[in-house]
Amino acid sequence: MALKPVGGKYDGVWINELKNGDISYYINYRDAQGKPVKVLVGKKTRISDFTVKDAYAKLIEMKYKLQHDEEPTIKAGRTSKLKFEALWEEFYSYAKANKKSYLMDKQNYEKHVKPVFGHKNVKDLTSLDFEKFKQKLTSDGLEPQTVKHQLTLIRTIINYAIKHNILKNFTNPMGGGKVKMPDIDNKRQGYLSKEQAKKILEILKSTHPLTYHLTVLLLFTGARFSEITGASAKKNKEKSALPSKDDNAPLKWADVNFDNDTIYFKKTKNGNDRHIAMNGILRETIDYLYENKVNDNVISNSAGGVILRMPDYFATAVESVIPGNNERDTKYKITAHSLRHTHASWLAEAGLDILQIKEQLGHKHIEMTMRYAHLIPNIRHKVTRKLFV
Repeated sequence: MALKPVGGKYDGVWINELKNGDISYYINYRDAQGKPVKVLVGKKTRISDFTVKDAYAKLIEMKYKLQHDEEPTIKAGRTSKLKFEALWEEFYSYAKANKKSYLMDKQNYEKHVKPVFGHKNVKDLTSLDFEKFKQKLTSDGLEPQTVKHQLTLIRTIINYAIKHNILKNFTNPMGGGKVKMPDIDNKRQGYLSKEQAKKILEILKSTHPLTYHLTVLLLFTGARFSEITGASAKKNKEKSALPSKDDNAPLKWADVNFDNDTIYFKKTKNGNDRHIAMNGILRETIDYLYENKVNDNVISNSAGGVILRMPDYFATAVESVIPGNNERDTKYKITAHSLRHTHASWLAEAGLDILQIKEQLGHKHIEMTMRYAHLIPNIRHKVTRKLFV
């Protein structure tokens, strides 16, 4: 579109409204020789907050320099007044194409980050702003892990903007340990007794077969939710079954060996590969799912797609067996991931050594498995007394 004057109190400022929504700002003045000059001084874009006021300030600056015989230089370009919301929009475009957890990022940003920082100029933000943000979330009762998610998201957004020159000459105020991350103790301590598990399975079998079979798969393989379904175990309330963008994929029928009653779990970025033996109840579930299969996935939702989150029937069944579970502290609350913890705890109580439990769970590091060591019966003294030559 053609240039047009802004007029009014901004006399001397001209704009060009582009088709993509950007606005270019020009100033019109006479140089030292009295010759009319029109210069581009800034542009308002999706990631730039340049305004007519900024352009007018450039005009006043230019007139002042001319009046005082100073070199009349104008550096055209974007202003540094970038709103945090603009950085988020750039990052979100990247996240949608590259991150499986982009919906979780969006949920966290809109709920916690945007109300506080979305409208603020990024270069005005300091480490103290983020420290106070952390303290506010903590005082509001958010779990340390949730607080950490928000701080990590903010740091990642700013780092992305710096990396791609959206932000220039700027040091991330979240970097260098300036804002200490909350201490996290997210080791699950709550697990099901065999009697509780039996009652929960009985309820699910009569109320919602899909949730029953999913629970059996998780409980008797000890696998991660993502290893069974191909989706993140984190809550994702979006209804569309979106394809996985990392190395997790649904458990396939090709991974089930009906001849020797084992299930093979492939290596992922989070865990090692391993074979898991099927007990009777797990084999019954596998046979049922195979007879009613709709695709190559061992278990799918009613539409044949990926199960994104544990159905609410599970929480309802747990609550009926363990009243007050929904109000428990995160470490003790029984969730879908607790089924993996339960599986490992039962193995430890049965006397399986820590290295075999590590192999069963697919842990990459023994430190992750050591949380179950205290459950293993201590037979050290008994064995020592039987030593002989």
